[in-house]
Amino acid sequence: MPYSLEQFCEDARASLRKETGPAGLESLARYLEKLIVDADFVAEYLGPDKRSGAETIYIDPEFDFRVMAHTNRGASKNSPHCHGPSWVVYGMAINFVEMTEWERHDDGNVEGAAALVPTKKYTLREGEAHVYNEGVIHSLNRPLETRLVRVTGCDLDRTLRYRYDPEKGTVKVLEPAS
Repeated sequence: MPYSLEQFCEDARASLRKETGPAGLESLARYLEKLIVDADFVAEYLGPDKRSGAETIYIDPEFDFRVMAHTNRGASKNSPHCHGPSWVVYGMAINFVEMTEWERHDDGNVEGAAALVPTKKYTLREGEAHVYNEGVIHSLNRPLETRLVRVTGCDLDRTLRYRYDPEKGTVKVLEPAS
């Protein structure tokens, strides 16, 4: 049975009305797994004619979460980052992504410096979604062209975030856009 973007957004909102914490986000992730395997949804929002990049396809008026369709044409590897006070849920629609979760092993007292250690590595495969709660540092390695959906708890451009370089031991603060 088809599962539309509209149905997902209704179900996600219902999940967050019950619980805005980790349990609600896990419920939202299970609904996202239904969405990213729907052939009609994938064709419309992640199809072969889509340009490379991210497109916001829904903004929730009640909870302010965003649903973004990501088309990644080539291989890429991003640096560890966190979305600060926002949660994020990634759902793979086409191909896979290698995920790494990191822990910060310094006290944060030296401006611009950060010591990161990888703590968990796994593959996020087609039809799977994963929750990253507030402050979780993660990185993505996309060895192939991918299509994924990312649901964020707010407008990340207007949120304080962090990007890390574990080889140099640095952290960059990404200030919110005004």
